[in-house]
Amino acid sequence: MSSINYKYMATIIKFAVVALSALLSLTGCGVLQPYEPLKVNPAAVEEVRSVGRVILQVQSDYTWEGSTQLDEVLLMDVGSSSYKESRKIVYKRLRQLGWSERGDDSLESRKWGHIAISFDSLDGLDSRGSLAQPLRDAALADSAMFSSLILIDLAPLS
Repeated sequence: MSSINYKYMATIIKFAVVALSALLSLTGCGVLQPYEPLKVNPAAVEEVRSVGRVILQVQSDYTWEGSTQLDEVLLMDVGSSSYKESRKIVYKRLRQLGWSERGDDSLESRKWGHIAISFDSLDGLDSRGSLAQPLRDAALADSAMFSSLILIDLAPLS
């Protein structure tokens, strides 16, 4: 009877060792490691904030294929009279700070990791989903020059 218990225990121990080895191997490959969301470096956000007056800063998340990207969206006033002029001002100021042009009419920086910036007017707020209303409310509460405000979207790139 004791030899049966010994064989049974030896089988359980072997199974546990194999299972533990497999788990450790998968963890080393990153398969079982919890993923960290892709985020914008706070220093990059501070630099972009320096080019104008921030009315509201919100975070927007996108999830696909098990990865999450957290964008920083800034609603800003740069003291202009139109979105078109605001975009030119922000673009120029960021270029002076070392941001470089991307092929798709946006800017990027590798200074704090790879970050891309895109610009938008408040005309496209409805495409912002749940962020649309807080952005609209902040813009209306802060400025009579609604049409001169600019949305700046900072996105981390892998």
